[in-house]
Amino acid sequence: MKKITIVSGTRADWGLLSPVCKSLRDDPDFDLRLVVTGQHLMQNANSIQRIEDEGFSIGAQIDMELSDTDHALEITQAMGRAVIGMAAELSDHRPDLVMILGDRYEILAVTQAALIAKVPVAHICGGDITEGAMDDAIRHAMTKLSHIHFVTNEDAQKRVIQMGEDPDHVYCVGNPGLDHIHSIKFMTREEFYTSIAFKPRAQNIIVTFHPVTLEEDSLEQCNEMLKALKALGDDVGIICTGSNADPQGQKITQLVKQFAQEQSNACFHESLGSVRYLNALHHLDAVVGNSSSGLYEAPSFDIPTVNIGNRQQGRLKAASVIDCEATQSAISAAIGHAFEMSCKDIKNPYGDGHAAEKILQVLKNTDDFQSLCRKQFKDLGK
Repeated sequence: MKKITIVSGTRADWGLLSPVCKSLRDDPDFDLRLVVTGQHLMQNANSIQRIEDEGFSIGAQIDMELSDTDHALEITQAMGRAVIGMAAELSDHRPDLVMILGDRYEILAVTQAALIAKVPVAHICGGDITEGAMDDAIRHAMTKLSHIHFVTNEDAQKRVIQMGEDPDHVYCVGNPGLDHIHSIKFMTREEFYTSIAFKPRAQNIIVTFHPVTLEEDSLEQCNEMLKALKALGDDVGIICTGSNADPQGQKITQLVKQFAQEQSNACFHESLGSVRYLNALHHLDAVVGNSSSGLYEAPSFDIPTVNIGNRQQGRLKAASVIDCEATQSAISAAIGHAFEMSCKDIKNPYGDGHAAEKILQVLKNTDDFQSLCRKQFKDLGK
Protein backbone atom coordinates (compact mmCIF):
# COMPACT_ATOMS: atom_id res chain seq x y z
CA MET A 1 0.00 0.00 0.00
CA LYS A 2 1.37 3.40 -1.00
CA LYS A 3 1.27 6.08 1.69
CA ILE A 4 0.31 9.51 0.34
CA THR A 5 0.21 12.68 2.44
CA ILE A 6 -1.80 15.56 0.98
CA VAL A 7 -1.42 19.04 2.47
CA SER A 8 -4.06 21.77 2.15
CA GLY A 9 -3.54 25.37 3.25
CA THR A 10 -6.68 27.23 2.16
CA ARG A 11 -10.35 26.71 1.38
CA ALA A 12 -9.46 27.42 -2.26
CA ASP A 13 -6.87 24.68 -2.68
CA TRP A 14 -9.12 22.23 -0.82
CA GLY A 15 -11.81 22.78 -3.45
CA LEU A 16 -9.33 21.58 -6.06
CA LEU A 17 -7.72 18.84 -3.98
CA SER A 18 -10.85 17.16 -2.66
CA PRO A 19 -11.63 15.10 -5.81
CA VAL A 20 -8.09 13.72 -5.71
CA CYS A 21 -8.40 13.00 -1.99
CA LYS A 22 -11.65 11.13 -2.56
CA SER A 23 -10.08 8.97 -5.26
CA LEU A 24 -7.13 8.08 -3.03
CA ARG A 25 -9.28 7.52 0.05
CA ASP A 26 -11.55 5.11 -1.78
CA ASP A 27 -8.78 3.09 -3.46
CA PRO A 28 -7.39 0.12 -1.48
CA ASP A 29 -3.95 0.59 -3.03
CA PHE A 30 -3.41 3.85 -1.13
CA ASP A 31 -3.20 5.01 2.47
CA LEU A 32 -4.20 8.68 2.51
CA ARG A 33 -3.15 11.06 5.28
CA LEU A 34 -4.58 14.58 5.17
CA VAL A 35 -2.71 17.49 6.76
CA VAL A 36 -4.14 21.01 7.06
CA THR A 37 -2.38 24.29 7.76
CA GLY A 38 -2.53 27.99 6.89
CA GLN A 39 -5.89 29.65 6.52
CA HIS A 40 -7.76 26.55 7.71
CA LEU A 41 -6.54 27.25 11.26
CA MET A 42 -7.20 30.97 11.42
CA GLN A 43 -9.64 32.26 14.01
CA ASN A 44 -13.29 31.89 12.94
CA ALA A 45 -12.36 29.67 9.96
CA ASN A 46 -14.90 26.91 9.32
CA SER A 47 -13.18 25.04 6.50
CA ILE A 48 -11.94 22.18 8.70
CA GLN A 49 -15.50 21.35 9.65
CA ARG A 50 -16.46 21.35 5.99
CA ILE A 51 -13.60 18.98 5.18
CA GLU A 52 -14.79 16.62 7.90
CA ASP A 53 -18.38 16.97 6.67
CA GLU A 54 -17.14 15.54 3.36
CA GLY A 55 -16.14 12.37 5.19
CA PHE A 56 -12.42 13.00 5.68
CA SER A 57 -10.43 12.59 8.87
CA ILE A 58 -7.56 15.03 9.36
CA GLY A 59 -4.31 13.40 10.32
CA ALA A 60 -2.52 16.53 11.51
CA GLN A 61 -2.94 20.26 11.90
CA ILE A 62 0.08 22.52 11.49
CA ASP A 63 -0.73 25.88 13.03
CA MET A 64 1.25 28.70 11.45
CA GLU A 65 -0.36 31.15 13.92
CA LEU A 66 -1.76 33.31 11.15
CA SER A 67 -3.85 36.17 12.48
CA ASP A 68 -5.63 39.30 11.35
CA THR A 69 -2.19 40.92 11.12
CA ASP A 70 -1.03 40.23 7.59
CA HIS A 71 2.20 42.20 7.29
CA ALA A 72 5.16 40.66 5.47
CA LEU A 73 7.07 40.08 8.71
CA GLU A 74 4.28 38.07 10.33
CA ILE A 75 3.67 36.01 7.20
CA THR A 76 7.36 35.24 6.77
CA GLN A 77 7.57 34.15 10.40
CA ALA A 78 4.50 31.99 9.87
CA MET A 79 6.25 30.29 6.94
CA GLY A 80 9.06 29.36 9.30
CA ARG A 81 6.58 27.76 11.70
CA ALA A 82 5.09 25.84 8.77
CA VAL A 83 8.51 24.44 7.84
CA ILE A 84 9.09 23.38 11.46
CA GLY A 85 5.64 21.79 11.74
CA MET A 86 5.93 19.93 8.46
CA ALA A 87 9.39 18.68 9.35
CA ALA A 88 7.97 17.16 12.53
CA GLU A 89 5.05 15.66 10.60
CA LEU A 90 7.36 13.98 8.08
CA SER A 91 9.54 12.68 10.87
CA ASP A 92 6.59 11.16 12.74
CA HIS A 93 4.58 9.97 9.73
CA ARG A 94 6.88 9.51 6.76
CA PRO A 95 4.88 8.92 3.55
CA ASP A 96 6.00 7.55 0.21
CA LEU A 97 4.87 10.79 -1.45
CA VAL A 98 3.68 14.26 -0.47
CA MET A 99 1.09 15.84 -2.77
CA ILE A 100 0.53 19.58 -2.88
CA LEU A 101 -1.27 22.06 -5.15
CA GLY A 102 -0.70 25.52 -6.45
CA ASP A 103 1.33 28.50 -5.47
CA ARG A 104 0.86 29.52 -1.83
CA TYR A 105 3.62 30.42 0.62
CA GLU A 106 2.41 27.91 3.22
CA ILE A 107 2.72 25.11 0.65
CA LEU A 108 6.17 26.31 -0.39
CA ALA A 109 7.12 25.67 3.24
CA VAL A 110 5.82 22.11 2.89
CA THR A 111 8.03 21.44 -0.12
CA GLN A 112 11.07 22.84 1.70
CA ALA A 113 10.56 20.41 4.56
CA ALA A 114 10.00 17.52 2.15
CA LEU A 115 13.23 18.33 0.30
CA ILE A 116 15.33 18.05 3.45
CA ALA A 117 13.47 14.92 4.55
CA LYS A 118 14.09 13.34 1.13
CA VAL A 119 10.36 12.74 0.57
CA PRO A 120 9.33 13.07 -3.10
CA VAL A 121 6.64 15.61 -3.98
CA ALA A 122 3.82 15.57 -6.53
CA HIS A 123 2.75 19.07 -7.56
CA ILE A 124 -0.63 19.95 -9.07
CA CYS A 125 -1.14 23.14 -11.13
CA GLY A 126 2.49 23.97 -11.87
CA GLY A 127 3.58 25.84 -14.97
CA ASP A 128 0.85 28.50 -14.92
CA ILE A 129 1.67 32.21 -15.04
CA THR A 130 0.20 34.95 -12.82
CA GLU A 131 2.47 37.92 -13.29
CA GLY A 132 0.67 40.23 -10.88
CA ALA A 133 1.29 38.14 -7.77
CA MET A 134 4.19 36.65 -5.83
CA ASP A 135 2.39 33.33 -6.40
CA ASP A 136 4.12 33.18 -9.79
CA ALA A 137 7.61 32.87 -8.30
CA ILE A 138 6.37 30.55 -5.54
CA ARG A 139 4.72 28.25 -8.07
CA HIS A 140 7.88 27.97 -10.17
CA ALA A 141 10.00 27.36 -7.07
CA MET A 142 7.66 24.56 -6.04
CA THR A 143 8.05 23.03 -9.49
CA LYS A 144 11.81 22.75 -8.98
CA LEU A 145 11.23 21.22 -5.53
CA SER A 146 8.81 18.62 -6.91
CA HIS A 147 9.24 15.32 -8.74
CA ILE A 148 5.89 14.49 -10.36
CA HIS A 149 4.00 17.28 -12.10
CA PHE A 150 0.26 17.26 -12.76
CA VAL A 151 -0.40 20.33 -14.91
CA THR A 152 -3.74 21.71 -16.02
CA ASN A 153 -3.02 22.62 -19.64
CA GLU A 154 -0.56 22.08 -22.48
CA ASP A 155 1.03 25.54 -22.17
CA ALA A 156 1.85 24.82 -18.53
CA GLN A 157 3.24 21.43 -19.50
CA LYS A 158 5.67 23.10 -21.92
CA ARG A 159 6.80 25.59 -19.26
CA VAL A 160 7.49 22.90 -16.66
CA ILE A 161 9.58 21.00 -19.21
CA GLN A 162 11.29 24.28 -20.14
CA MET A 163 12.35 24.56 -16.47
CA GLY A 164 14.38 21.40 -16.89
CA GLU A 165 11.91 18.88 -15.50
CA ASP A 166 11.82 15.36 -16.93
CA PRO A 167 9.07 15.21 -19.61
CA ASP A 168 8.35 11.62 -18.54
CA HIS A 169 7.15 12.95 -15.20
CA VAL A 170 5.02 15.86 -16.46
CA TYR A 171 1.38 14.91 -17.00
CA CYS A 172 -1.34 17.13 -18.48
CA VAL A 173 -4.43 16.08 -16.49
CA GLY A 174 -6.57 19.24 -16.32
CA ASN A 175 -7.84 21.08 -13.27
CA PRO A 176 -9.18 18.68 -10.61
CA GLY A 177 -11.59 21.36 -9.41
CA LEU A 178 -13.66 20.67 -12.52
CA ASP A 179 -14.22 17.08 -11.37
CA HIS A 180 -16.88 18.35 -8.97
CA ILE A 181 -19.11 19.17 -11.91
CA HIS A 182 -19.59 15.47 -12.61
CA SER A 183 -20.07 14.44 -8.99
CA ILE A 184 -22.08 16.97 -7.00
CA LYS A 185 -25.85 17.20 -6.96
CA PHE A 186 -26.77 20.79 -7.72
CA MET A 187 -29.27 22.62 -5.55
CA THR A 188 -32.31 24.23 -7.05
CA ARG A 189 -32.12 27.99 -7.41
CA GLU A 190 -34.38 28.44 -4.39
CA GLU A 191 -32.34 26.00 -2.29
CA PHE A 192 -29.11 27.78 -3.11
CA TYR A 193 -30.31 31.26 -2.25
CA THR A 194 -31.98 29.99 0.91
CA SER A 195 -28.66 28.39 1.94
CA ILE A 196 -26.93 31.78 1.80
CA ALA A 197 -29.91 33.71 3.21
CA PHE A 198 -30.07 36.04 0.23
CA LYS A 199 -32.89 37.37 -1.93
CA PRO A 200 -31.81 37.16 -5.59
CA ARG A 201 -32.28 40.04 -8.01
CA ALA A 202 -32.88 40.11 -11.76
CA GLN A 203 -29.14 39.57 -12.27
CA ASN A 204 -26.69 38.25 -9.69
CA ILE A 205 -22.91 38.10 -9.42
CA ILE A 206 -20.30 36.63 -7.09
CA VAL A 207 -17.33 38.79 -6.11
CA THR A 208 -13.92 37.72 -4.78
CA PHE A 209 -10.93 40.06 -4.65
CA HIS A 210 -7.44 39.06 -3.45
CA PRO A 211 -4.32 41.17 -2.85
CA VAL A 212 -2.22 41.94 -5.92
CA THR A 213 0.98 41.11 -4.08
CA LEU A 214 3.47 42.56 -6.57
CA GLU A 215 1.71 45.93 -6.60
CA GLU A 216 1.31 48.53 -3.88
CA ASP A 217 -2.31 49.58 -4.42
CA SER A 218 -4.42 46.50 -3.68
CA LEU A 219 -6.70 48.43 -1.32
CA GLU A 220 -7.14 51.21 -3.88
CA GLN A 221 -8.01 48.63 -6.55
CA CYS A 222 -10.52 47.01 -4.22
CA ASN A 223 -12.15 50.36 -3.53
CA GLU A 224 -12.43 51.04 -7.26
CA MET A 225 -14.21 47.70 -7.62
CA LEU A 226 -16.58 48.50 -4.76
CA LYS A 227 -17.45 51.84 -6.35
CA ALA A 228 -18.36 50.02 -9.57
CA LEU A 229 -20.44 47.48 -7.64
CA LYS A 230 -22.29 50.21 -5.74
CA ALA A 231 -23.19 51.89 -9.03
CA LEU A 232 -24.98 48.75 -10.27
CA GLY A 233 -28.10 49.55 -8.29
CA ASP A 234 -30.58 47.31 -6.51
CA ASP A 235 -31.48 45.26 -9.60
CA VAL A 236 -28.17 43.37 -9.34
CA GLY A 237 -27.57 40.98 -6.44
CA ILE A 238 -23.99 40.86 -5.15
CA ILE A 239 -22.60 37.88 -3.23
CA CYS A 240 -19.22 38.74 -1.71
CA THR A 241 -16.66 36.30 -0.32
CA GLY A 242 -13.54 36.83 1.80
CA SER A 243 -10.00 37.36 0.60
CA ASN A 244 -7.02 35.07 1.19
CA ALA A 245 -4.27 35.31 3.80
CA ASP A 246 -1.79 37.30 1.72
CA PRO A 247 -0.50 40.71 2.89
CA GLN A 248 -3.49 43.13 3.01
CA GLY A 249 -5.93 40.22 2.64
CA GLN A 250 -7.62 40.93 5.96
CA LYS A 251 -8.00 44.63 5.13
CA ILE A 252 -9.60 43.75 1.81
CA THR A 253 -11.99 41.36 3.55
CA GLN A 254 -12.95 44.11 5.99
CA LEU A 255 -13.64 46.55 3.13
CA VAL A 256 -15.78 44.03 1.24
CA LYS A 257 -17.65 42.94 4.37
CA GLN A 258 -18.45 46.54 5.28
CA PHE A 259 -19.64 47.20 1.73
CA ALA A 260 -21.99 44.19 1.88
CA GLN A 261 -23.40 45.33 5.23
CA GLU A 262 -24.19 48.77 3.83
CA GLN A 263 -25.86 47.59 0.59
CA SER A 264 -29.36 46.12 0.62
CA ASN A 265 -28.57 44.12 -2.55
CA ALA A 266 -25.40 42.47 -1.18
CA CYS A 267 -24.36 39.79 1.28
CA PHE A 268 -21.02 38.58 2.62
CA HIS A 269 -19.80 35.04 3.30
CA GLU A 270 -16.22 34.46 4.38
CA SER A 271 -16.35 31.21 2.42
CA LEU A 272 -19.12 29.36 0.61
CA GLY A 273 -17.24 26.06 0.57
CA SER A 274 -16.60 24.18 -2.65
CA VAL A 275 -20.12 22.75 -3.05
CA ARG A 276 -21.99 26.01 -2.51
CA TYR A 277 -19.43 27.91 -4.57
CA LEU A 278 -20.04 25.66 -7.56
CA ASN A 279 -23.76 26.01 -6.99
CA ALA A 280 -23.23 29.76 -7.10
CA LEU A 281 -21.58 29.42 -10.50
CA HIS A 282 -24.49 27.24 -11.59
CA HIS A 283 -27.12 29.85 -10.66
CA LEU A 284 -25.40 33.23 -11.00
CA ASP A 285 -24.87 35.44 -14.04
CA ALA A 286 -21.20 36.45 -13.73
CA VAL A 287 -18.02 36.26 -11.67
CA VAL A 288 -16.26 39.51 -10.73
CA GLY A 289 -12.84 39.98 -9.11
CA ASN A 290 -9.35 38.59 -9.56
CA SER A 291 -9.59 35.03 -8.25
CA SER A 292 -8.31 32.09 -10.29
CA SER A 293 -11.72 30.42 -9.91
CA GLY A 294 -13.09 32.87 -12.46
CA LEU A 295 -10.63 31.42 -14.96
CA TYR A 296 -10.56 27.80 -13.80
CA GLU A 297 -14.14 26.82 -13.00
CA ALA A 298 -16.45 29.58 -14.29
CA PRO A 299 -16.05 28.81 -18.03
CA SER A 300 -17.53 25.34 -17.45
CA PHE A 301 -20.77 26.97 -16.26
CA ASP A 302 -21.32 29.11 -19.36
CA ILE A 303 -20.98 32.37 -17.44
CA PRO A 304 -18.59 35.30 -18.01
CA THR A 305 -15.80 36.43 -15.72
CA VAL A 306 -14.79 40.04 -15.18
CA ASN A 307 -11.08 39.69 -14.38
CA ILE A 308 -9.84 42.85 -12.69
CA GLY A 309 -6.27 44.11 -12.90
CA ASN A 310 -2.99 42.23 -13.26
CA ARG A 311 -3.18 39.48 -10.64
CA GLN A 312 -3.98 36.78 -13.21
CA GLN A 313 -1.92 38.33 -16.02
CA GLY A 314 -0.37 35.63 -18.19
CA ARG A 315 -2.70 32.84 -17.12
CA LEU A 316 -4.48 30.91 -19.88
CA LYS A 317 -8.03 32.25 -20.30
CA ALA A 318 -11.22 31.08 -21.95
CA ALA A 319 -13.13 33.37 -24.32
CA SER A 320 -15.62 34.03 -21.50
CA VAL A 321 -13.03 36.01 -19.49
CA ILE A 322 -13.16 39.80 -19.81
CA ASP A 323 -9.96 41.53 -18.69
CA CYS A 324 -10.22 45.10 -17.42
CA GLU A 325 -8.14 47.69 -15.61
CA ALA A 326 -8.71 48.19 -11.89
CA THR A 327 -10.65 51.44 -12.27
CA GLN A 328 -14.30 52.11 -11.57
CA SER A 329 -15.08 53.05 -15.17
CA ALA A 330 -13.33 50.02 -16.67
CA ILE A 331 -14.91 47.62 -14.19
CA SER A 332 -18.38 49.07 -14.76
CA ALA A 333 -17.97 48.73 -18.53
CA ALA A 334 -16.73 45.15 -18.19
CA ILE A 335 -19.68 44.15 -15.99
CA GLY A 336 -22.07 45.69 -18.51
CA HIS A 337 -20.37 43.70 -21.26
CA ALA A 338 -20.61 40.53 -19.19
CA PHE A 339 -24.36 40.89 -18.74
CA GLU A 340 -24.80 41.16 -22.50
CA MET A 341 -22.52 38.36 -23.72
CA SER A 342 -23.45 34.73 -24.35
CA CYS A 343 -21.01 32.13 -23.08
CA LYS A 344 -22.67 29.02 -24.43
CA ASP A 345 -20.34 26.57 -26.16
CA ILE A 346 -17.30 28.20 -24.56
CA LYS A 347 -14.47 25.67 -24.22
CA ASN A 348 -12.78 25.49 -20.84
CA PRO A 349 -9.01 25.23 -21.49
CA TYR A 350 -8.44 23.51 -18.15
CA GLY A 351 -9.66 20.04 -18.97
CA ASP A 352 -12.67 17.76 -19.04
CA GLY A 353 -13.35 17.21 -15.34
CA HIS A 354 -11.61 13.84 -15.06
CA ALA A 355 -8.30 14.96 -13.57
CA ALA A 356 -8.47 12.88 -10.38
CA GLU A 357 -8.75 9.56 -12.19
CA LYS A 358 -5.80 10.51 -14.41
CA ILE A 359 -3.72 11.41 -11.36
CA LEU A 360 -4.70 8.18 -9.65
CA GLN A 361 -3.60 6.12 -12.64
CA VAL A 362 -0.18 7.78 -12.75
CA LEU A 363 0.35 7.09 -9.04
CA LYS A 364 -0.73 3.47 -9.47
CA ASN A 365 1.78 3.02 -12.28
CA THR A 366 4.69 4.55 -10.35
CA ASP A 367 6.47 1.72 -8.58
CA ASP A 368 9.30 3.55 -6.81
CA PHE A 369 8.57 7.10 -5.65
CA GLN A 370 11.85 7.36 -3.72
CA SER A 371 13.93 6.97 -6.87
CA LEU A 372 12.42 10.21 -8.17
CA CYS A 373 14.33 12.24 -5.56
CA ARG A 374 17.51 12.01 -7.64
CA LYS A 375 16.59 14.49 -10.38
CA GLN A 376 18.49 15.45 -13.49
CA PHE A 377 18.08 18.78 -15.28
CA LYS A 378 16.76 18.02 -18.76
CA ASP A 379 18.10 20.50 -21.28
CA LEU A 380 15.74 21.30 -24.15
CA GLY A 381 16.70 19.63 -27.40
CA LYS A 382 18.87 17.00 -25.77
